[in-house]
Amino acid sequence: MEERPEVRSTEDRRRPARGLSRILVGIIAVFGLVVISPAVVSLIRRPEEAPVLDSIDAVAGALYLVLAVCMAHNGRRMRMIGWVCLGGLFTGALLLGLLTITGTAPELEGSFLSHGGRGHSYLPLILPVMAAIWMWMSDPRRIVVHAEMMTDLASARSEKSSKEASGGEAQER
Repeated sequence: MEERPEVRSTEDRRRPARGLSRILVGIIAVFGLVVISPAVVSLIRRPEEAPVLDSIDAVAGALYLVLAVCMAHNGRRMRMIGWVCLGGLFTGALLLGLLTITGTAPELEGSFLSHGGRGHSYLPLILPVMAAIWMWMSDPRRIVVHAEMMTDLASARSEKSSKEASGGEAQER
């Protein structure tokens, strides 16, 4: 079984989202609203027209909104929910894009996910990838582990240099 480095608990005093990440969270939230709004309106006004297509779009829009909330939050559970949303969004975009590109499911042509999101400048494929990179880079556990490794390395180097300095003093005497 693989041994993991022991991680000490620390208090995270950062604000939920900072700098460019706020812009990414905002873009994802706005995109979620852009996707969910017409789907819900269509489901309410014309439920018999394309219920499956509108339901897929409504679920995807809701996933984008949940992802935006999860990305803005630093909690462990919210990050896990965010990773699940990312998996669902990216898988859905790839699957529906592949089905519409190959012509296997022509009834899905009206979805915003059709052809990999070509109608929305491929944002359904780009946003989940960008969000995944941001969530991985800003993971507090990963940051703490790397900070502890750097601290251990610095203390080992200072011990080594102090031993060399004390060894040199003993030889001079």
